[in-house]
Order: sequence, then structure tokens, then C-alpha cells
Amino acid sequence: MMNKLTSYLILSCFFLFLTTGCGLAYKVLLGVDTHPEWETDGETARQAKKYKIPAEYNLLLDTVGYYRGLKEIYSSLAKGLTISESDSSAYFMLKKVLKDDTQPVQFRLFNKEGSEIFKIVNCYVDPPIRMDWNVEGCFDNFPPTIEEESLNFHYFDLDFLLTHASSMSQKKLSISDLPQADYYGVVLWNNFFQKPSRNLIKTARKKMTDSNQSVCLIYISNHNAYLWQAMDSKQKEEIKKWTQTEKKE
Repeated sequence: MMNKLTSYLILSCFFLFLTTGCGLAYKVLLGVDTHPEWETDGETARQAKKYKIPAEYNLLLDTVGYYRGLKEIYSSLAKGLTISESDSSAYFMLKKVLKDDTQPVQFRLFNKEGSEIFKIVNCYVDPPIRMDWNVEGCFDNFPPTIEEESLNFHYFDLDFLLTHASSMSQKKLSISDLPQADYYGVVLWNNFFQKPSRNLIKTARKKMTDSNQSVCLIYISNHNAYLWQAMDSKQKEEIKKWTQTEKKE
């Protein structure tokens, strides 16, 4: 990709990491790519193959809809607060939950109806070396549980994630398209938080298999979607032009 575009992304992502990450002073030790670039579908597919992600459950998060949807959810929740609550712990907790829900690497578990029952995000994983996702022994039992208050607020379901994701062939999936299971686990991963993504995928597979429960794992790459949020209008136009060129070649 053109050097100019790469420079834009480096600056944008540096700002994004500083403003939305947790403990990101350790980003190099955490296995974070400090020079991320926009990925083609083929590049994402190759990385997914390295992680042994089944093609039928390898989805891409859309670049706009997911974050727009989150904004709508949390704006509605904020409007529901009373005047006193808007300047209280309820308001600050809502902001904390939103910050959790926009982290780059996440695991979410849903029951067979699609209701969320557990989530863990990269903010709470011990840095910088071990990168152990079994925070507070959350995966020692099934279903997993965690005491962290903000992680026990669940404001959207599996259908919300599936609505804002698609397969490499642009196919949309619904719960009815998935194999019947008692639980559905979703891994949100990318190729710039490399070590957190790799370790989470390994952990999710092992813990869900060890549970001896019927769990269907779905993988959603948010690589480009996460970068898109950091770009200004000029950078987005560069991406659009580059993408169109790629499709013609």
C-alpha cells in the first residue's frame, strides 16, 4: 500500500491506542503492531488460516454499523438517566461499560437464545508477558463468571453482532444459520493486537472444549473496523480509492 496511506494509519492508530486502550504503555511487550495497515480480505483470511479459524465462522465486522449501533445503544441509555444520575456513578459506570465494549480484543458468551451471559476484554488481562485470559479464574467454571462490575452489564445480544458482521463473501448470518448449540462464543480479534488475539483464540478453544458443553465458536475480525474509527475524512477517501483499485486488479 502507498507510503502516504501507511503514515496516516500509523498516526491515527497511535492516537486511538492512547485514547481507548488500557495499559497500552506496554504495547510492544503485549504484542501490538505499532505500524498497522489496512487489510484486504485475502490478508485477513490468511491470518485466520494461521489461527486455524474455520472459514464458515470467520466473519468481518463492518466498518461503520457496529460502532454506530453502540452509539445508539449508549445514547439511549444515557438519556434514560435522571438529572441526578447523569452526574453520578451511574453515568460514569455507563462510560466504563462503553469503553469495555469498544476494546479491540474480546470474548463474549451467549446462551442458545442469543442473550449474553459473559464477556471479557483485553483491558483486564494481566500485562505484559503472560497475557492470561483466565482473569480471576473466570474460565475455571462453566459458564464462566467474573466479579468485575462493568463486565456484568450486557446491553446487546448475539444478533446485534451478527447483524454488523459478514463472511468474506459478504454473506450475513443469523442465529438460525448457525448449528444448534447450547452456547455461542464470539471472539473479536485483529492483526494489530497480535498476542492478545492469539492467546484469546487459544484460550477460548481450550476452555470451551474442556467444558464438555455444546459451544459454537464464531470469530469476528475487527481489524479494519477498528482502524476506520481513527481516520479523518481525507484518510477514509484514500482507503476508498485504494479499495476500488484493488477490486479492479
